[in-house]
Amino acid sequence: MNGYLAAAVAVLIWGAYPVATRAGVTGSFAPQELVTLRFGVGALLFLPYLLLHFRSIRAKAWLQGVPLMVFQGAGMGALVIWGLQLAPANHQAALGPGVNVAWVALLGFLVFARKPSPRLVVGALLCASGVLLIAWWGLSERNTAVLAGDAMFLAASALGALYVLQLRNWGVGAIQGAAIVTLYSAMVVVPWHLWSAPVPLWRVAPLELLWQILWQGVLIGCVAFIALNHAIAKLGAERSSAMVALVPVLTASLALVFLGEVPSPAEIAAFLAISAGVSIAASRGYDGRPAVSSAPMKRSPCGVSRPG
Repeated sequence: MNGYLAAAVAVLIWGAYPVATRAGVTGSFAPQELVTLRFGVGALLFLPYLLLHFRSIRAKAWLQGVPLMVFQGAGMGALVIWGLQLAPANHQAALGPGVNVAWVALLGFLVFARKPSPRLVVGALLCASGVLLIAWWGLSERNTAVLAGDAMFLAASALGALYVLQLRNWGVGAIQGAAIVTLYSAMVVVPWHLWSAPVPLWRVAPLELLWQILWQGVLIGCVAFIALNHAIAKLGAERSSAMVALVPVLTASLALVFLGEVPSPAEIAAFLAISAGVSIAASRGYDGRPAVSSAPMKRSPCGVSRPG
């Protein structure tokens, strides 16, 4: 597959995922049901990989998967899906993958002592201005539900940034890390759902259930991730990551068409600022020099996270 085509597939899935999930949690599904589908189906898809590579996976990687599960697995996934019950889909795209670069810059400096490049700082500041615009809009509308959902998106994005940084620090392979995280998440959320669910999942119309299985477990949980890794292999991490800038605008367009979510002028300005910030920051990450004395960083084959 061509690298640009693979990147386009990943961006299209990321852009449409908030719309499909928002339709689900405001329709026939409870948030915990979609969390279960996301990691339960995803674990089944990754299981053959884990069985084939079981002996080559270091024991340390299995232990490191526990905190990574909180960062990129059940913790982050639950925040995104619950947040989409409260806030618009276009907010998730902007405050999730859109501001991930700002969190990477801030947490990389504060937690991992990594000095960001000037481009990353400028991109992060543009993203932060977009976040402030969205927060200002929420406050002006006095919509506490939307503000709560936005806070969940920001928290999920921060966890995703920690996942990227810790994955690089530990040198865990991207596919290996995703497989372990998905399996561990399924081991938590599936038994919890089976024990606590008041009604079974199959109460939902079969086509609706299959649609969410496709989005939660197959597309966002597996296909987008594989497409991203293929794009990185063909194009490099910088050009692949730059295409994430298209996600907020794409989601806003799809949400307008399919959900009737009409963004205000302030929201449109915020989405454009965040997209511009991602474009600038993705062209160069860290300058390679630690901000303070620190141990050399191990790099994984891929340090890019799946957004929400």
